[in-house]
Amino acid sequence: MPVQTTYTTTHSALFAGMVNTFQPHNLVSKLNKGVNVLPYGKGLVSDGVDGAKLPESSSTADKFVGVAMYEINRAQKEGDVAGGVPKQELTACPFGVVAVKTLVTVTKDDPVYLRVGATNPGDFSNVVGSGATLGVLIPNAKFVTNGAANSIVQVSFGIGG
Repeated sequence: MPVQTTYTTTHSALFAGMVNTFQPHNLVSKLNKGVNVLPYGKGLVSDGVDGAKLPESSSTADKFVGVAMYEINRAQKEGDVAGGVPKQELTACPFGVVAVKTLVTVTKDDPVYLRVGATNPGDFSNVVGSGATLGVLIPNAKFVTNGAANSIVQVSFGIGG
């Protein structure tokens, strides 16, 4: 029987919502009270005492509760959006280095804006935007890697990076 020596699957170095450093980080449990999946890597805001949801135009930086963390122990059907299942708990990372999707080209040490406008809410940028692309500045956060628009980059929330 021949031994397989070539492989065609190439995995990305980063996945949205992935914590892949040994730097200190904090993880908190939140409840998805909504009816839609909260995709991994999206920035989340508070939804009551124990809940989290995607941001909306009225969301402010003080409501930020973290990034939906990539969890490999969650069962997902093929073709489903991977993330926090409605009416169940999920893990958010409010402090530490985590991989997120950037909407624009970013450079290391750029400020981090959480998109709260109607276009791609929960994704991240280095500009405030306006209207449908409005973002709120997340204090003590910065991009720690460079990246092109629509790529996965690392962001440090809190001190460090």
